[in-house]
Amino acid sequence: MKVLIVGSGGREHALAWACSRSGLSPQIYCAPGNGGTTRIAENVDIKADDLGDIVDFVRKETVDLTIVGPEAPLVNGLVDKLTARGYRVFGPSKSAAGIEGSKSFSKSLMQETGVPTAEYRTFTEFDEARRYILESGGNVVVKASGLAAGKGATVCINKEEAVLVAEAMLLKCKFGDASREIVIEKCLKGSEMSLMAFSDGEDYLLLPPSRDHKRAYDNDEGPNTGGMGAYSPLDEFKPDEIAHTAESVFPPVLKRLAELGAPYHGLLYAGLMLTPDGPRVLEFNCRFGDPETQAQLPIMIEDPLEIMLAVSENRLGAWMAEHNCASNDWMKLGGDRHAVTVVAAASGYPAGYVKGMKIENLPEDTDGVIIFHAGTS
Repeated sequence: MKVLIVGSGGREHALAWACSRSGLSPQIYCAPGNGGTTRIAENVDIKADDLGDIVDFVRKETVDLTIVGPEAPLVNGLVDKLTARGYRVFGPSKSAAGIEGSKSFSKSLMQETGVPTAEYRTFTEFDEARRYILESGGNVVVKASGLAAGKGATVCINKEEAVLVAEAMLLKCKFGDASREIVIEKCLKGSEMSLMAFSDGEDYLLLPPSRDHKRAYDNDEGPNTGGMGAYSPLDEFKPDEIAHTAESVFPPVLKRLAELGAPYHGLLYAGLMLTPDGPRVLEFNCRFGDPETQAQLPIMIEDPLEIMLAVSENRLGAWMAEHNCASNDWMKLGGDRHAVTVVAAASGYPAGYVKGMKIENLPEDTDGVIIFHAGTS
């Protein structure tokens, strides 16, 4: 079996690592991969956003399953290009990936389906956004509606900061086309939780819950990043509490997407805030979390590649029945195992930082420690 993993981050290294341990014994390619994936896969010199070259590679090598890691190729329609040619892919279509590609669409979807979320408004004009911020008191989160590599949301401490952030996005195009439209929502207080589920458009299967930490510095300080660490599972919640939360989020969203002609195939990620008034969905992502995946896959008992293959063939329900696993039986996937991921980043990240530095003295992997690479060569 040939498997192609698209992407170059720690998430993709973790996916390659999990596939390398599969009972299906796949031959693994990574496009483009990184310095760590070379040990378990063949890196291919194709960037994740070179959709045409990826399609050509899949055709040339007769790849059996393509697993798309990053959100950008998903939002740009890589899955559509591959499925139109009859190839199996793990990942949502362009229309379904809009759940991450447009925060405006995502918020309206939550509103339609009754999924609890923060009060919000969307804006394309700065003057209107400024007026709303001043009237709201400034205790808001300002988000670029489009893709911004996980860095498009700013939690504002006052209305002056919120106005400046909105101005940078709408007038100064801080995130290019991604911030031509912004979402301003009420700032929620509480602890965060990441819930991710495999889905083939009809059934879903919950992964062990996780929590990531986005601030760059210790003590939850500094700018937001793509993620500085994560752990899984969350012991402060009982399994039935997790199941109840998942049941209030995934079924209505999956049902509505199917009604819109965009059935969701792949990994659906719900980022939640656990408030005193109950869980609230902050955002949806159309792919595995990063760095949560690096903590989730190592604790999985079942074979992730088998599950992703079942999703790509629209038989997730059959796989679940065969393994006596209900939608929210995440403990059957992870058991009583625990894992934590700590990200080591170059000085200055997430702003300008030095590139090309040599990384030395990395330890060898053991049963308890795994080194996943992101962006290395």
